[in-house]
Amino acid sequence: MSERFFNRYEFKYLISEETAANFLQLITPHMKRDQHTDDNATYRISSLYFDTQENLFLDEYLRGECFRQKLRLRVYNTPNLWDTCFFEIKKKFSKYVNKRRAKITIGEAYAWTRGERTLEEMIETFPAEAQILREIHFLMQLYQLEPRVVISYDRQAYMGIFDENLRVTFDRYLTKRHTLLEPHQQGEDQSYLSTEKVVLEVKTNKAIPLWLASTISELECRKQTFSKYSNSYYAPTIKEKQMENQLRVRKSVKS
Repeated sequence: MSERFFNRYEFKYLISEETAANFLQLITPHMKRDQHTDDNATYRISSLYFDTQENLFLDEYLRGECFRQKLRLRVYNTPNLWDTCFFEIKKKFSKYVNKRRAKITIGEAYAWTRGERTLEEMIETFPAEAQILREIHFLMQLYQLEPRVVISYDRQAYMGIFDENLRVTFDRYLTKRHTLLEPHQQGEDQSYLSTEKVVLEVKTNKAIPLWLASTISELECRKQTFSKYSNSYYAPTIKEKQMENQLRVRKSVKS
C-alpha cells in the first residue's frame, strides 16, 4: 500500500482492557507487531485537527452524515521541528475510508498553516507531494479551516502476517487540548475517555478474515461509530445526540 494513499474499510469497537487482552491473545498467531512501534508494539500519536469557525466537520458527525471529511496534521512519538509529519485529508463514506497525505517536515507545516509559506513554496520544497498539497490548500481555502484541537493517544498496532494491509490497533489514554496547538509540543492535556476503555480498530481493504470475525464475535465486540475528534468536544453527550439523530431519521422515513 502506498504511504500516501489509503483506500480501506475501518471498523471501530469500544472495549474494556480485559477484552483487549483476550483479543490480543487470540489474534497473535495471525498478526505481527507494526515495524514502527516500540518493544510493546506501541507508539504515541498526536494530531492537530482543523475545522471551520462553525465546526462544520464536527456537525457532519453529529448529524450522522454518510459522507464525512477531516483535515489533520499528525506526528508520531516526540519529534522535533525538522522531523517528518503527515498532513492528511480523510474522507469517509459509511465504513469506507479514503486517506490522502503529504509527508513533510513539522516546521514547514506549521509555517504553511500560519501563512508564512505559499503553496508554491511548499511544492518547491516538497515536489513529490505537489498533488496532495494542492488538495489540502483547496480544502483549507474552500472552508476557511482553522486549527481547533490537538488529540493524543497511545496506539498498540499490529498487521497481518500474510496480509500487511490488514491492521488491528488498540488506542488508549486519549487526551485533548485546545491551546498550544502544535502537536509536537507537550501541553496541559485533558483526558476525555475512561482509562478503563480501549478503542479497537480493524482496518482492511477487503473482507474481514473468518478467524478475525470469529474473534470479534466470540468476545462480543459491538461495532459502533467513534470519532476521536468529535468525542473530544461532546464525549458525555455524544451517544444521546446520535440517538436523537437516529430517531429523527426514522420519523422522516415513516412520514
